[in-house]
Amino acid sequence: MFLKKKRFNTLSDIKKHIILTPLVFVLIIATFSVVVVSLVLDYKKSNQIELLIQKDKYQKRNILRSYISDVKYNSSASFDDIEEKLNRSVFEISGHIQALQSNNHKVEFKDIKKALIDLENKRDIDFVVFNSNSFEVLRGANIVSYLQSLTNSKMKTDYFRVHMLRNIIYMGDENLIYWLDNQKRDIRLSYFQKIESKNWVIGAFSKIDDMKALTRKTIENSIVSKSKAYENSYFWFYDYENAYVYNYYNKGHKISKENLIKEDRVNFSRFLKKESLEQNDDIYNFAKYQFLVAVKSFEVYKKIDKIKKEYHTKLAVSITIIILIALFMVFVSVVFAKFVNTLFNRYNKRLETKNSLYKKWKERYELAIIASNDGLWDINLDTKEIFFSNRWLEMLGYKRGAIQTFDEWLNLIHVDDRQKVNYRFNEHLEGKTEHFLCEYRIKTFDNYYKWVFVRGKAFGNANQASNRMLMMSMDIDQRKKLTDELQNVEVLVEMGKIVIFKWNNDEKLSVDYVSKSINSYGYETEEFEHNINYADIVHEDDIDSLKQRIEKAIEKDDYFFTIIYRVKDKKGNIKWVFNRTILLKDHFGKVTHLYGYINDITRMKMTEEELKLKIANEVEKNVEKDRLLAHQSKLASMGEVLGSVAHQWRQPLNNINLLVHFIRDNYGNFTKEELHEAIRSAKVQIDYMSQTIDDFRNFYRPTKEKEIFNIKQSVNACVKIVQGQLEKANVDIEVLGDDIEIHGYQSEFQQVVVNILNNASEAAIIKLEKESFKPKIQVNIIKIENNVKVTLSNNCGEVDKEVLERMFEPYFTTKFEDQGTGIGLYMAKTIIEKNMNGKIEVTNIDKGVKFRIILPI
Repeated sequence: MFLKKKRFNTLSDIKKHIILTPLVFVLIIATFSVVVVSLVLDYKKSNQIELLIQKDKYQKRNILRSYISDVKYNSSASFDDIEEKLNRSVFEISGHIQALQSNNHKVEFKDIKKALIDLENKRDIDFVVFNSNSFEVLRGANIVSYLQSLTNSKMKTDYFRVHMLRNIIYMGDENLIYWLDNQKRDIRLSYFQKIESKNWVIGAFSKIDDMKALTRKTIENSIVSKSKAYENSYFWFYDYENAYVYNYYNKGHKISKENLIKEDRVNFSRFLKKESLEQNDDIYNFAKYQFLVAVKSFEVYKKIDKIKKEYHTKLAVSITIIILIALFMVFVSVVFAKFVNTLFNRYNKRLETKNSLYKKWKERYELAIIASNDGLWDINLDTKEIFFSNRWLEMLGYKRGAIQTFDEWLNLIHVDDRQKVNYRFNEHLEGKTEHFLCEYRIKTFDNYYKWVFVRGKAFGNANQASNRMLMMSMDIDQRKKLTDELQNVEVLVEMGKIVIFKWNNDEKLSVDYVSKSINSYGYETEEFEHNINYADIVHEDDIDSLKQRIEKAIEKDDYFFTIIYRVKDKKGNIKWVFNRTILLKDHFGKVTHLYGYINDITRMKMTEEELKLKIANEVEKNVEKDRLLAHQSKLASMGEVLGSVAHQWRQPLNNINLLVHFIRDNYGNFTKEELHEAIRSAKVQIDYMSQTIDDFRNFYRPTKEKEIFNIKQSVNACVKIVQGQLEKANVDIEVLGDDIEIHGYQSEFQQVVVNILNNASEAAIIKLEKESFKPKIQVNIIKIENNVKVTLSNNCGEVDKEVLERMFEPYFTTKFEDQGTGIGLYMAKTIIEKNMNGKIEVTNIDKGVKFRIILPI
């Protein structure tokens, strides 16, 4: 098969290329510019719109949060007003009685009845008055019956009424009491005061209050005024249950849900979908009341339309400019092409006449390529003239024309090297060597000497001797300096403590080279050439670790490694050395040698051992301080645990109170078995209270010595301690796992668990205010090899990433200042990781948080 001959371009072909190529190039550049400008402007437009939307979302989220905060505060403030009204009403009646008594008047109930009725009508409250001895209800019998219905008790007798009134005296004297109807989700507040002189108990009850109604009322009363505070935004309110929307058009009107769907279904339909209500920053959903408050902004859409119009205008202007520039470049290209074609015709003949000259230059550069690509210089041996390339001149700092003859070049060579250079030059010209090769120093323009390596060859015509010599100079100044420095290093280490060596990568670490400074260890370099390997002087307890370090460095393909170990000098004395070694490879990538140095650090090592003893003493002191701080942290949480104990005592005390009165009222009708049964029930309650105190006392008993304790039993004891908080938050807790015993500080471990459980119950209360769910805590105890893993998981809400990262920092807390110090979880980490040599970490899980504690058995 014949190869296709490459087409030769004529002058007319070149003219066509000169005309067409710029036009095509201009067209490509113009198209590319239009695309780039469009993409850049579109990207800027999208970024500006996105930034505007994000800013609008941020503003709406902030004003919505501020408004919701005000609504919640004003709703809660209503109860504060009611409490103050009840308190003031009871004290006014008490003052009225005292005023009557001060006039030596024997006060009867009829004397205060009118005052009671006036206050009830004036302040929209109800009074209850009963005798504390006979428990006769003088006023408010209907209220007492209502309170009996709240207990869900089937006992509607006077006996039960008496006990209830007695408990009111016991629990409510000069205290505010909340009466909650769970079925109707209503609440009533009461305030009682005992009049000792008359044996009366006077109480004021609020009318039935509905938190949902209070919240609705607060929103409707404030939403229009709050909306006026913002220029480009306003709030509107949606009541799911009653199916109406308020202030949707910022006019303070109510609109039924059906009418609004007809008027604005496109925008309003998304509020009918539950999933969209949980993902928007401009909506707040009162889930338990079935309310929705949203913030609406209309200015952002005007700004977006303005941005789009501005960028459309910019795009049109940019494309117009690109087209005009492209047309101008086309015009310039055509003019330039004609001008170049004229030049081609004018200089075509002159190029042909210079062809012979170009051939000579071609030969010169071909010879330069053969010699080298370094500094090129050419000697005319007949005239002694020298031509230097730009690279050669740059290398030594000379300007063109500064050196013109062979003698001038020879005078630049160092005096000590000039004879050697001249000898080898003549030797090559006489034909004794094939090439001229020589290293020498030559003076630079700055009057310094630089080392160069020169390679050259003489050339001549076929019928005569050499008349030209082509030379290439290589700058080896840095290499020479490095060689000298290495030699100086060798001289320096000969009598010092640093020993340079080169080992073979074999089992015994046989030595290829060792510096003379090895005599500081009592050895001579000749001993390593015949009898001794390096492995022979390494301490027998450290040889394996040294070889393992070498293997690890080879396996990881490290360039070098460092290690500290012991060696033996010739007299058998032990010395500590610091070793730094680089790995030398052959052409196939196999490590063949180990090259490095060792340095005697025996004195430093001895000082380090003394420092370790001091550090150990200080660490022990710090551990004792941490234990004291842990105990102080435990005492700081005593208030919460006392609340739990009080909660666990309240029900047994009430039960004992009822049993005592039951025995008193029915003593004559009791059989012996019934009496024993009542006494046994009371003893069970008393034993339960006693056990609660024992649990509390054991939890706060300081632990100074480690002991063997059961992990599961300790966790169960912690659950008992915080049972009150868990019941308050309605949290279900489950403890799973095997009975595993460990050796450690039981009280401190229990402190960690109690702190985590308390945090979970508080998180449950906060989450219940926002949504309805069933709080749950699960504790798992698992044995893993020589460790035990305790996980405490809950579904009480995830935490932010920033809080998760800083959770164990000291004094970091997300609570208010009067609710926590931020030291609990820091002490938990200190107890687990420093005192018990374990590990504690926390992660977010689905809808909650998981704490993981790992302790050695």
